[in-house]
Amino acid sequence: MLTRPFFEKAENLYDLLAANHAVISGSCALRLLLPENDVCWMPDDLDIYVCESKVQDLLRTLMASKYKLTSRTAANDAPYTSSHIQSVCTLHHNSSRIDVIVSNSSTAISPIFQFHITVLMNFVTAHSVFCAYPEMTTNQLSLINPFVVFCQPLRRSTLDALLKYSTRNIQYITCQQLHDDRQCCKDLIRSTDDESCMWLTCPPQPNPLSDQETFPCVSRVTSKFQ
Repeated sequence: MLTRPFFEKAENLYDLLAANHAVISGSCALRLLLPENDVCWMPDDLDIYVCESKVQDLLRTLMASKYKLTSRTAANDAPYTSSHIQSVCTLHHNSSRIDVIVSNSSTAISPIFQFHITVLMNFVTAHSVFCAYPEMTTNQLSLINPFVVFCQPLRRSTLDALLKYSTRNIQYITCQQLHDDRQCCKDLIRSTDDESCMWLTCPPQPNPLSDQETFPCVSRVTSKFQ
């Protein structure tokens, strides 16, 4: 169970997300979307995205759950390249690590669409799962965001992240491989309203027999995957 290293009960995490309009992204969201039999790695931390107005409430709840705030980093010094990130707070409890990424906009999800690779443009809310590029992501394929790589200084942290997901069997492809376009894609930029994205509405419910998350229903999935 993905939440087990970070929370004793899955519902505690979902309550935290709902109360603070926060989302999970990064490795945990990606791991949830990949086929179980094809993946041999587990996330080593939990990334929670939240807007500035809710970050203090979220941090208080985490610290009440025995997490200790170990660092608070301004966007310029953080290992993220998104201009929509205000700061990053890191918390630890025993061997568990949570990174709280604070958005500088009115929504928690705006930094996610600025990720360096499309395979990470996913998030999990208290009651849903979103994937911006479902067909590529579920097949462990990814485009590299040219705006991150070519339109700003290339940082060591970006290269490390590209290598990290390459070792996790993510295959990077070119625009030409995807749709025979030699230029970098500008027409495949996603938003949450794009019909080519995937939304799964599935309220997690604890299973009393297994004490694991179950997803009893899928009420909406977009019909067009790209």
